[in-house]
Amino acid sequence: MRFFIVLLIGILIQSIGCKSRPIVNWNWVNDRAWSEWRDDDRYMTTWHEKESFLEELREDADSLPILEQRRHATALSKQISQEQVPVVRRELVRTLAHFHIVESEAGLKTAMQDSDSDIRLVACKAWGTRPGDVAKTVLLTAVRSDEDTDVQSAALRVLGNFQGQDVFDELKKALKSRDPAVQYAGIQGLRIFTGEDWGEDPETWVAGLEGKSPEIIHDGSESLIDALHPRNLIR
Repeated sequence: MRFFIVLLIGILIQSIGCKSRPIVNWNWVNDRAWSEWRDDDRYMTTWHEKESFLEELREDADSLPILEQRRHATALSKQISQEQVPVVRRELVRTLAHFHIVESEAGLKTAMQDSDSDIRLVACKAWGTRPGDVAKTVLLTAVRSDEDTDVQSAALRVLGNFQGQDVFDELKKALKSRDPAVQYAGIQGLRIFTGEDWGEDPETWVAGLEGKSPEIIHDGSESLIDALHPRNLIR
């Protein structure tokens, strides 16, 4: 039926003598292609519509059928690599973080190379919820090579969710950083990794990790200043 409708439209256009042909996406003739095209198009609407859609998608991600999750994760990953507006890319990454499937890894890896450090930070948090060698490798790379200390700190905090000597070495190394934020992020990661809580002083943690009995200086609770840091408020 669609074929005959398309054919009829073509005949009508020719009969009225149009000098230019309309731009037509012929994929809509194919039922399967139409479904995929329509789904992709939802990521290219106005910002208000897109924001509303992405928010809804984040809420429903876990309850969607696996095939639909894969379709959304693939579409989001593709859009992250094409989107020019940083704030939109960030929201796309935030949404992709809710899809804990292999198809989302491509987009999250792309986000780790983004020129906007806030987007890389959001991606670090997403990788931290995916225990496995792929996520661990991505986060270790961020700690070792990302030039933004806030991104390094984000990676260190979630590295505590992983195991391995390489993770331990990077977290311990962070305690000797010249940047207090990196030191504190290392402590946060080590709390999770070791199950210990030796306060907030880096030297105390070094002593504890070396088998000594350190005197705890702080109670280990997160400071209000750190909790209210703008970058930590991006979820």
